[in-house]
Amino acid sequence: MEWATAQIAPADRFEAWRQVLSATHLPWTLGRPASLGFSASLRTLEAGGLSIVDCICDPCHGYRDRRDIRSGDDGCFGVLMLRKGRERVEQGGTTVELGPGSTLIWDASRPARFDVLEPLEKCTLMIPREVLRRETGLADLPVGLIDSSRGFGALLHARAVSLGGVFADFDAGESARLGAALLGDLVHALRVGVVPAAVPPRARLVDRVYRIIDAGFADPDLDLPWVAACAGISVRYLHQILEDAPETAGARILRRRLEALAAGLADPELSGASITQIGFASGFSSASHISRAFRAHFGQAPSAFRAAALAKARQGAKRG
Repeated sequence: MEWATAQIAPADRFEAWRQVLSATHLPWTLGRPASLGFSASLRTLEAGGLSIVDCICDPCHGYRDRRDIRSGDDGCFGVLMLRKGRERVEQGGTTVELGPGSTLIWDASRPARFDVLEPLEKCTLMIPREVLRRETGLADLPVGLIDSSRGFGALLHARAVSLGGVFADFDAGESARLGAALLGDLVHALRVGVVPAAVPPRARLVDRVYRIIDAGFADPDLDLPWVAACAGISVRYLHQILEDAPETAGARILRRRLEALAAGLADPELSGASITQIGFASGFSSASHISRAFRAHFGQAPSAFRAAALAKARQGAKRG
């Protein structure tokens, strides 16, 4: 299967993305992307009972709770391997941040969260438990990071992330042998061990606050009391835990809104919308604040930024 948002009208992309992600990676509840310009594509290959999913996507986030788990066939594991970008995954009270070269095992039968932090390219092996048992003799897989810097871990990662462009080269028999080879690499890599990367409780709370902001910044009513209430803490404690964090809550809200505004201004498909309309859709509630904040952050007026970005897009389209 091949799928891309380019085939979908901008207003329908979120729902289409939710459906295709749930079809290929099991059911997930997704937060809405920051911009209608959200882009993603998928390729899938069935390989001897495994499903290999090659994915490219813009920043997004979501979670699987008990309701999502009950709604799908979740007797499987995911082996996630990043080729480009960053993604944060939380499962069983442990949070890991993945970058290029990372490999992570997650268990589809347990609640989980993910947050794609920057444009991402990855490959995921979806391995049913019955296939795992039949082909390897293993009844379970350990959840956590695999050492993919050397040995069979490196071989598994390199082999998997390079497959997306050659899916069409494999017929049914070759796909089955490919699946067996990947499972063999995985079993050998597990002998090195799986290392869960724990995050201290305070850092987990900061991460939770950031996720709340990332999910709700486009709501103009989002404020610090609302963020603190969602995190289950007081506003005073919210300020305390963010004292040494990379961003205060207010700074992160403003940055996410400005990034969404910039993405909207640069999107040719939104060229008919006014700057104020895009700003309000990004969480701003004042036209004058849009202009001041944008100029302070990007060093130019929104109109100048938009004109330059759209001109560049038109030039790119002509060359293409």
